[in-house]
Amino acid sequence: MTRLEETAIESESGNELTERRHIYSGDPLYRPVDFASRVNRPVKRRKQSPFILIALLFGISMLIVFYIWNKIAVNRLVVEVNDLKVQHQKIMNANEVLRAEINRKSSLERIGKIAGELGLKYPKEQPNWLEVDLERLQQLQQQKQ
Repeated sequence: MTRLEETAIESESGNELTERRHIYSGDPLYRPVDFASRVNRPVKRRKQSPFILIALLFGISMLIVFYIWNKIAVNRLVVEVNDLKVQHQKIMNANEVLRAEINRKSSLERIGKIAGELGLKYPKEQPNWLEVDLERLQQLQQQKQ
């Protein structure tokens, strides 16, 4: 209610004023003065135990230390992984260079050129195949012993 409405209510008859003070089936908003009202005790602040405060600070500091340690460990692992990736890439490049060199050195043109320089030439007749009789070979080995 605004202040103007309150002054208007006060100026009205006393019965209406009495009726407006009652809420919920006539219960008054205030207590009658005939009994002593209980006064709240003054609020006393609880003392904090120094052990609890120190333990709490220690716990929080340990959590912070473990968090920072974890971050440092993860950063070191990331650096190590990156170094290993670079090393792997270098090895893969070296393997590609070696494969290219093998392909270049195993080409028939190069082998034919080097063979010609050494005095080797292609055969003019077919090679002869030798057949070995296994029984005869075993007999010779037994005689040797």
